[in-house]
Amino acid sequence: MTSFKTPYKIIFLLIFGFFEIAYSQTPTTSPTSVENLTDKQIETFLKEAQTRGLTETQIEAAALANGYTAIDIAKLRERINRLKTGTAEVKPTNTNDIKTDKVTREQIGELAERTPVVASDKQEVGKVLETFGSELFSNKNLTFEPNLRLATPKGYILGPDDELKIDITGYAYQHYDAKVSPEGTIKIENLSPIYVNGNTIEQAKAKIIERLKTIFAGLQNGRLNADVTLGNVRSIKVTLVGEVTSPGSYTVSSLASAFNALYLSGGPNKNGSFRNIQIFRNNVLVKKIDVYDFLLKGTLQDNINLHDQDVILVPVFQKKVKIEGEVKRIGIFELNENDNFNTLLGYAGGYTEQAYTNTINVRRNTKTEKKLLTFDPQTSTNFTVQNGDQFYVGTILDRFENKVEIRGAVFRPGEYALGDKIKTIKQLIESAQGLREDAYANRAILIREQEDLDQMYVPVDLSKLLKGEIADIELKRQDQLVVKSIVEIRQERVVNIEGAVNNPGVFPFAENMSVKDIILLAGGFTDGATGKKIEIARRLYNDELSAKTVQIISVDISKELNPAEGGAKLQPFDKVFVRSLPNYEVQQPVYIVGEVNYPGTYTIENKTDRLSDLIDRAGGLRQEAYIAGAKLYRNDKLVFVDFDKALKNKNTASNLILENGDRIEIPKERQTIAIGGQVLNPTRVAYQPDFSFNDYIAQAGGFTDSAFVKKTYVQYANGSTNRTRSFFGIKVYPKIQQGMSIYVPTRNRVRMSPAERIAIGTGFVSLSAVLLTLIRLI
Repeated sequence: MTSFKTPYKIIFLLIFGFFEIAYSQTPTTSPTSVENLTDKQIETFLKEAQTRGLTETQIEAAALANGYTAIDIAKLRERINRLKTGTAEVKPTNTNDIKTDKVTREQIGELAERTPVVASDKQEVGKVLETFGSELFSNKNLTFEPNLRLATPKGYILGPDDELKIDITGYAYQHYDAKVSPEGTIKIENLSPIYVNGNTIEQAKAKIIERLKTIFAGLQNGRLNADVTLGNVRSIKVTLVGEVTSPGSYTVSSLASAFNALYLSGGPNKNGSFRNIQIFRNNVLVKKIDVYDFLLKGTLQDNINLHDQDVILVPVFQKKVKIEGEVKRIGIFELNENDNFNTLLGYAGGYTEQAYTNTINVRRNTKTEKKLLTFDPQTSTNFTVQNGDQFYVGTILDRFENKVEIRGAVFRPGEYALGDKIKTIKQLIESAQGLREDAYANRAILIREQEDLDQMYVPVDLSKLLKGEIADIELKRQDQLVVKSIVEIRQERVVNIEGAVNNPGVFPFAENMSVKDIILLAGGFTDGATGKKIEIARRLYNDELSAKTVQIISVDISKELNPAEGGAKLQPFDKVFVRSLPNYEVQQPVYIVGEVNYPGTYTIENKTDRLSDLIDRAGGLRQEAYIAGAKLYRNDKLVFVDFDKALKNKNTASNLILENGDRIEIPKERQTIAIGGQVLNPTRVAYQPDFSFNDYIAQAGGFTDSAFVKKTYVQYANGSTNRTRSFFGIKVYPKIQQGMSIYVPTRNRVRMSPAERIAIGTGFVSLSAVLLTLIRLI
């Protein structure tokens, strides 16, 4: 037994102590303190004791024999009782401030010292609604802790362990700390004990000052003052029984209230009453608490201070009902015996703005099944409520009983109330401030709901109705009057202008619009525009079959756009075309660079200027110019031109007409020929007039094994190309010129797989056999 250490030792001793009295030696180590045992260790001890059939007497005798005192056994018995009842004594948070036989004014029973109570019927999606009031005692933000740092409360009744602070001030000073003894007295130096137990703080003060006068004469003539205040307060024990989440005894401050104790215990459980909580003191009912008074009215008049050994009883609820639907506070509510539906509705916060209040549905449990009741809450104000009733408040219909609407070409479209002021279409239009000027009054549409809710269109001639030529139409609920504008019922009218104007495009048509107007809207004429030969393309509207679908109107106007001169009037959808002057052209630049006397930028003088003309204007060719290598770029693309022919014969097709942006490049004479591709030594060699094509290939070492000789091609200095031609195996190579490049491509040989070679060989063998057979037959 000497090898056992830690709190497990006492468990072992208590379980097997009865047998160790006869057979074991007394342990040499001191017993372990009961306070160091955990609840789990004590629960293990209880299970082992039950298994072995040990009685409490046997266990206590074993503990006494092993060195534990009667106080230790009493503490252990108390903890075992709390574990059996499911409660735990709440201890103060700061043990340094609470010493032996001294309770400071710190809260006993902090929220952090107890297990948070989680309501099992907390409202979530798919779960049952919680009882109204249950969140009060499970909310971590509410503790109902008494304020222990306030002034000495009036009417506070003193008891053992309370501490009084006595101060004498004036021409002399004296301070006493007096603690109320278990006998109910306090002791002051040089005075006999003063009995204060059961006295209020005011009664105790008067009694103490009276006794102090015997040793302080200044208290009699008023030259000294005496003050008695409450210092540290005692702790008390209260018991909570009945339908409590965690029933049992709780150690709380003597300033604690009923709500404080209820909160520490987790409050009423799912069967507990929130309306009839009872407080017993000395076996006498002193207070009934209705939690709803606090929740709904904010009053704490029932939250009285507790006394030592008070008992709080939470009985079983008598009546709970549920209310759902269009009420402000959905939930389950506990009702008193005389409460009716109006009381329940008040607890639920009343109806929402969408509530249907003519009838309320109730689901009620009978002895055998459920039944549905419907009542009018306005006439049945005292509808009797039974336990388990479920009330449902419906929603009003999403429709209007007196709404009419007007839309479209009126000054104030919108919804209006059908009633004394608005009964007919004419009154509705007047309420909407009348028709707009663009309203199409010859036909409006009245949309009306039929009995089966299908819509019906009723045509209305508003022009005649407003003049009184036809009878006014009486409106019905949900009627909608649609008034279209003239613009809405026709295609958008526009005119179009193209050609020599600054901002061509589409413009809205307006009455009395002329050609000059649209030209002005388009930013006026361009610099090269002419007012002559302006054409107007106009649509034809006729039912006759004709090949002519558009009318062309020719107009001549001055470019000054003088409004006094008038002009042709336009019609909707006309298209206007403005021409430019016949010979008007914007300057068009061309460029020449290279071996000419005056390279640079030139402007095309007339529409017949050609390549040779530009070279002449540039001062002609220089002596080192190589005309065969000249190039023409048009729109940044190379155009192959034989400049030699163009200069020798200006009427030849090679002498192209110049276009805007043309660029001519004339290089110097090139005296080499480049050879590349599939030759043994790609190189550049000097041009030799007497060399043939093959001579130049030889200069590069000849063709490689991969050369595709038949596809050899050349590129001349002017960018043009030429290829090798063959005829019955005779190759004709391109003509040799200075500055050209020779290129020999690669032959892409397709290698056959072994299977393909076998197949071809087999084919030849078969073909040979067929040929031999034919020869023999012949």
